[in-house]
Amino acid sequence: MKTGRLLKFSRQGTDIHAYLYRDGVCFRAAVYVRAAGAPESPKPLVELEAKASDVVERDVRAWIDQHYPPRPSTR
Repeated sequence: MKTGRLLKFSRQGTDIHAYLYRDGVCFRAAVYVRAAGAPESPKPLVELEAKASDVVERDVRAWIDQHYPPRPSTR
């Protein structure tokens, strides 16, 4: 069993979960996306890898921002 961290994002009715974990000498992230009303997929949409946990987390956040941009602030 792998242990790691789960990052959760909500973007325009879509839930995005990224599971970050160590795998040997590298760190990996599996990103799962679920739109409102759609069944959950057992396979990740994308998997990312880096040699440091902060790098893979940065890459996850950048990927999510690119594919699921946050709503502009209405302030």
